[in-house]
Amino acid sequence: MSARFGVFLSNALKPLILLCLTCISPSLYAAPGTLFLTGAEQHIPLQPWVEYRQTPRDLTYEQLLESHEIWTAGSNRSDMNFGYTQEAVWLKLSISSSAQRDTLWHLHFPYSSLNRVHIYQEGTGVKTSGAVVPLNQRDLAHRDPAFSLRLAPGEQTTLYIRAESEGSLTLTSQIWSSPAFASFSVNSSALLALYCGMLLALASYNLLLFTVLRERSYLYYVCFVLSFGVGVLAFTGLGARYIWSDLGTWSGRLLPLGLCLAATVGTLFTCSFLNTRQHMPAGHRLLSGLILASLLLTLASLVLPVHWVILSMSVLGMIGAPLTFGCILLAVRFRVPGARIFLAAWACMIVGVVLLSLRNFGVIPSNLVTTYAMHVGSALEMLLLSFALADRFNTLKKQKEATQESLVNALKAHELELEDKVQQRTAELQIANTRLAAMAMQDPLTGLANRSALDTHMSQALRRSQRRRIPLAVMLVDLDGFKQINDQLGHETGDQVLCTIADRLRSIARETDFIARLGGDEFVLVAEDVGTPEQAHTLAERFLDTLSMTIDMGVQSVAVGASIGVSMTLSAELDVAQMLRQADMAMYKRKRSGRGGVSFYTEGEGIDQLA
Repeated sequence: MSARFGVFLSNALKPLILLCLTCISPSLYAAPGTLFLTGAEQHIPLQPWVEYRQTPRDLTYEQLLESHEIWTAGSNRSDMNFGYTQEAVWLKLSISSSAQRDTLWHLHFPYSSLNRVHIYQEGTGVKTSGAVVPLNQRDLAHRDPAFSLRLAPGEQTTLYIRAESEGSLTLTSQIWSSPAFASFSVNSSALLALYCGMLLALASYNLLLFTVLRERSYLYYVCFVLSFGVGVLAFTGLGARYIWSDLGTWSGRLLPLGLCLAATVGTLFTCSFLNTRQHMPAGHRLLSGLILASLLLTLASLVLPVHWVILSMSVLGMIGAPLTFGCILLAVRFRVPGARIFLAAWACMIVGVVLLSLRNFGVIPSNLVTTYAMHVGSALEMLLLSFALADRFNTLKKQKEATQESLVNALKAHELELEDKVQQRTAELQIANTRLAAMAMQDPLTGLANRSALDTHMSQALRRSQRRRIPLAVMLVDLDGFKQINDQLGHETGDQVLCTIADRLRSIARETDFIARLGGDEFVLVAEDVGTPEQAHTLAERFLDTLSMTIDMGVQSVAVGASIGVSMTLSAELDVAQMLRQADMAMYKRKRSGRGGVSFYTEGEGIDQLA
């Protein structure tokens, strides 16, 4: 009994509860699918209030109204991203105004790449906007597809919205109050303009660096930033709004053109920056293939349908991103200058590109993060790449300076080594020259000084004698009987006799005495510090005694005598030749006496007298 009463009470109260909820929140439960606007709202996302249908592009508005196909509620989808599709998407939106006065609203589609968006409203005709629609033909002069909607108090209307795109078809939409939309437009455009200004500043700065440094990587970076900037201007609608507003359908090609060109030059920049040809030849070949594919896609964007180009671009991005990332990881492993910062930069960009590509394919939801992932990633990338260029330049500069310093040190070491060798060689040459000079002043047979050395020494000895007022004695020694030994026993024996005589003369000579061989069997002794003729005579007798000693030749013994002529002088008028002539005269005087001995030159003597 109690169970039946509970069921009865529940059935009786259910209509009453629904009635109370309807009175409390009429905007939510009055009419399914109808959006009630009170005039106080600032911003309302439209996905919960719209219904959608995908149709062929040639389906007209009239045909749509006549068809009886079922509409699908937008709330059934996680987002309004339809991916890459060649179909048109229709949205149906019912709006009712409960405001007390006329209100102006703005219907906004924040995805700038929508090619064409048409709004059909009974009694107002067709309103048009979109990326390929000239600015003067758009309902609102805005970078995104946007429309104005004026509602009278109590007015209820149904909007039919048709959209098509060659790229990803994303129909995220909002309705804004007029003041809120104006504020949003100014703020969002200012942020995008700041972003584009940053790209322009980075490009200009690095272009100046290129003109100074002539480093090819800077030029690639500038071209990459500028071409990417063209793609960003097209993607955000700023280009169509402020730069190429009258290009029409050609403006739809600037997005794939800019991004494909950016991919081409960006990969060139990667190869140049990381020097992949040297550090990773296999990766360089793969990146070269990616460059070729990007270049062909860039050219194709000028002639092929934009839909296929954008689809191919997304596929190429999904392939090229991990390939480039792998090469950068290898560069980090190989310690390429600037590779770590380059890795951080491209990580930001690759994450943004992958998120955008997945969003375009409808794999992940479309939201603020996925829609503008490439903007944020590219902004971080551009800044980091500029810093990476500076870091790479500094690193290469330091490496160059270190190499130059090492080269300079090597050159200095080589110069020192060469200088040591030169000094060593110079010393050897000096020794050789000294030896040659000594040999030039030396008798080759006996090792005594020759005539040239005798002339030099006598000239110096004469000056010393005159300066010190001490007589100089010059003794000319001529061997007696040497010619017979030479003729009878041969020249070899004669040479041995001469060498023995030279050794005996050296053995008894004083340290200050100078001995020379004039030639043949004649020798000269120059004696300094001889004060009197008696001292000179004593010295000469010592020579005679030594020279008269028997010379043992092994098989037999030989003996030679000697005649010595002595010239002594203090006169400044005598020269070397005169003194030798006087000594020669005295020697011949001794020879003519018939026996060996010592004879002094006396003033007034001549050859004729001695004869």
